[in-house]
Amino acid sequence: MMEEYYDRDPVVNRGITVDGARVQLLAFRLLTIFLASENLHKLCDGEYNSGPDILANQFEKDEIEHLMLLIATLWRSHDTCAGRGVTFHERWNPVVGTLQEPIDAEGKDLDLREACSKIIHVEEIKYDLAGGDPDNPYDWKRFLLPTHVSLYGKRQTGKQWKATVDVKKFCSEVCYIE
Repeated sequence: MMEEYYDRDPVVNRGITVDGARVQLLAFRLLTIFLASENLHKLCDGEYNSGPDILANQFEKDEIEHLMLLIATLWRSHDTCAGRGVTFHERWNPVVGTLQEPIDAEGKDLDLREACSKIIHVEEIKYDLAGGDPDNPYDWKRFLLPTHVSLYGKRQTGKQWKATVDVKKFCSEVCYIE
């Protein structure tokens, strides 16, 4: 059996080292997708299957969800392994939205750590939209607002929850990873 020498080896990392600059870059990309949404959808100009239409409708939401998951996973890993409770300090665990648990309860503050957990365990995502026909989800004039993303899921106990994440706050606050 191989000896587990790493417990005493000062060169070996405990947990996974997370590059803060990488998280900041991911947050930049996430926020710019939301901020570019309106102009990208305007470029479609009603032309189905145009380049902008393909970019807006096939990649926009998928890329947002992928980036949110990457950021949440990296931030939580960093917090758990390197921070050892740092996020329980107000500055490092700022409010980035609201949480309703159970789903029909009054909203309470959603801190960054819990927002990351909700992103990791989300079952359904809804976006704030503007423009176009509100009854037509495929209307090319509809675009994402960089305001809130609503996440839905349930605990293992079956209790349903809704987390509303303020996109701008979330992207700003994950930049303080150290």
